[in-house]
Amino acid sequence: MKRIQYDRYGGPEQMYFGDYTPPAPERNQVRVKVKAVAINPLDWKLRRGAMKLVVGRSFPKGVGSDYAGTVEAVGKDVTNVHLGDNVFGTMDFKNAGAFAESIVVDCGYVTRKPPQLSFSEAACLPIPAATAWAAIIDKAQARSGSRIFINGCSGAVGEFAVQLALARGANVSGSCSTRAMAKARAAGVEPVFNYAAVSSYAGAGKFDAVFDTAGTMAVSEGISMLRRGGVFVDINPTPGRIIRGMLSGRYKLAFATMGIEHLPEIARFASEGVLRPTIGLEKSFSEALTMIANAEAGLRGPGRIVLAL
Repeated sequence: MKRIQYDRYGGPEQMYFGDYTPPAPERNQVRVKVKAVAINPLDWKLRRGAMKLVVGRSFPKGVGSDYAGTVEAVGKDVTNVHLGDNVFGTMDFKNAGAFAESIVVDCGYVTRKPPQLSFSEAACLPIPAATAWAAIIDKAQARSGSRIFINGCSGAVGEFAVQLALARGANVSGSCSTRAMAKARAAGVEPVFNYAAVSSYAGAGKFDAVFDTAGTMAVSEGISMLRRGGVFVDINPTPGRIIRGMLSGRYKLAFATMGIEHLPEIARFASEGVLRPTIGLEKSFSEALTMIANAEAGLRGPGRIVLAL
């Protein structure tokens, strides 16, 4: 079988299609025949070596996190999915490698695909939706009448954050690029600000939660926009911010790993139309190397880039 992998940390030129034999599933694992994968910034950050102190230097390493496909085999202790189920999920970042014809994953990282979604749509859900869940439901505790500001409300995480917040009855304001403002308003964000004009939204009132999906807001800036008791939720885990998140009641960090346990609920919300993934471009898996390199270079439009196998 083929998968995308690399033999050293570095740029996109390190990636190649390599031969790969997935191992037999252990007692709590499943093997999935992959039908579609979605590209995440995490994919190239890992390949660049951003987490090499945790991931280590054992090569080759696989590329890719989010996928959808069909269960080919299950370990004896697996109960949440069964042979032949259509599923979607992600991978432990320490063992990435979803961009492959077949993968083996722990059963906690996979759930049944809603029949209402295509494989390509389902592949768009895991990391962005899990991150949004951790931020909006777990950290911000969105509820009816709460005011939430989402910086980067038109991105993959931002769109799901908007959808979850509105589903909880919150009032959502946000910022995005000028070209995405009409789409954000149509999604229920009001008012919408140009994120390049910080002064325009810095004085937009006080919020119960500010969620910076873009990782561009200073902590002091986010906290200044909060009501008493409000929280600033961030996805930019610098060492200093991690320490601050451990010590501050008003500053919280949100990671996809915090929301992975909610994949079944994410699937249910998607089946009900609460969560609606957006595909911006769909290409064949054979074009993966070019598509990943283009996305890494910023050559991408709105919506997720999906590779179909």
